[in-house]
Amino acid sequence: MSRKRFDLSLYLVTDRRIAGERDLKEQVLKAVQGGCTMVQLREKDIDTRQFVEEARALMRALAGTGVPLIINDRIDVALAADADGVHIGQSDMPYEDARTLLGDEKIIGLSVENHQEVLEANALDVDYIGISPVFSTATKTDTATPFGLDGMRQAVLDSLHPCVAIGGMNRKTAGDVMAQGVDGIAVVSDIMASDEPENVARTLRQMVESSRSDWCSEVWQLIEPVRERIWRHPFLLQLADGSLPQEQFTAYLQQDRLYLQAYYERMFAIAEMLPDAHDKEMFRAFARISKEEEEGLHKMLLGANQLTETMLPMTKEYVEHERWATDTHVPAIALAAIFPCMWIYSAVGAHLQTIACVDEQHPYGEWIRCYADPMMAQGVEEVKRLLNPMADTASTLVKAMMRWAFCQASKMEYEFWDQITNKP
Repeated sequence: MSRKRFDLSLYLVTDRRIAGERDLKEQVLKAVQGGCTMVQLREKDIDTRQFVEEARALMRALAGTGVPLIINDRIDVALAADADGVHIGQSDMPYEDARTLLGDEKIIGLSVENHQEVLEANALDVDYIGISPVFSTATKTDTATPFGLDGMRQAVLDSLHPCVAIGGMNRKTAGDVMAQGVDGIAVVSDIMASDEPENVARTLRQMVESSRSDWCSEVWQLIEPVRERIWRHPFLLQLADGSLPQEQFTAYLQQDRLYLQAYYERMFAIAEMLPDAHDKEMFRAFARISKEEEEGLHKMLLGANQLTETMLPMTKEYVEHERWATDTHVPAIALAAIFPCMWIYSAVGAHLQTIACVDEQHPYGEWIRCYADPMMAQGVEEVKRLLNPMADTASTLVKAMMRWAFCQASKMEYEFWDQITNKP
């Protein structure tokens, strides 16, 4: 049985203390009518019997809405109520034990309180992570140092999983938070303390949706810090003004040649995954033409006696990353992993043309002109045309893997140049 599809966009976390005299179930149902996409039942001050009864009542109330009910911390309550899943923290039952007890079909979310825990969660088959807290909040005081917007953005960049922002989420912060690339926000007080939970939820959902763009635009914005570092990299700045030592350029070309041999294998493999015959042939043709162009460039710039078959560590890691993505046999993930090479090189070529005097005397003019070629930009647009619809129909889990594949590959583009500059 596959896990239930879920949407983290607007994730309501209950709190009866904040709700006060308001009926908790009514608050939840009105919030769902307003656009909440998930509900987490969080209870710290009631006995187990009452917790189970409340969970069962909410399961009945949410039936038919498509909105999953997640239980905070309590595996026993989730099992008794046959809830859709649980959300656990770092000090709760270990994920592996929770999965064993709940089975493969239930949703399990995990709170992460620092960047190391984000990375450690990548080794777990959790369904999503809660980045907590983004801001300090009166709702929960026993929390770690807040991530802040920059820390949260870095967590999203490095997480293999869907990410929901927790802590201080409300109508004042939702826009800024969503701009950092998270999949949704977990709201407590703004809804639970409201006399108009439906209207508040509707406003929040509109804010979440209005922050979104097409998938390619969102991930390109997400890697802006990486792109800024690339534009400032000494290798590219020296390449632009012609001062890059020839031995560094040769070392780069040697690694680039080895990387591209594997890259084009991946491109042809992805072409075979595409379901549409026209797209399949288009992608094959683009891969074939690009391969010939870059092989010609290497042949012209590298002498036969300068070839090597030894990959540097980052070259090898980058190749393995793209192999992993292709081996998922999910076209969207595989395409997301190879796309940064194409898109970033096209952007780098265009950028260098604006800052370099690329005349016949420029020692690296041929390289710059190759990647500034409009054909590269055209290829980028064709891949966008393929990827955006794939993302539109992908599950939350697949979209998160697409994002991770793209972001990791983008960072590896920087590190690929960096390994040349810092080569012993």
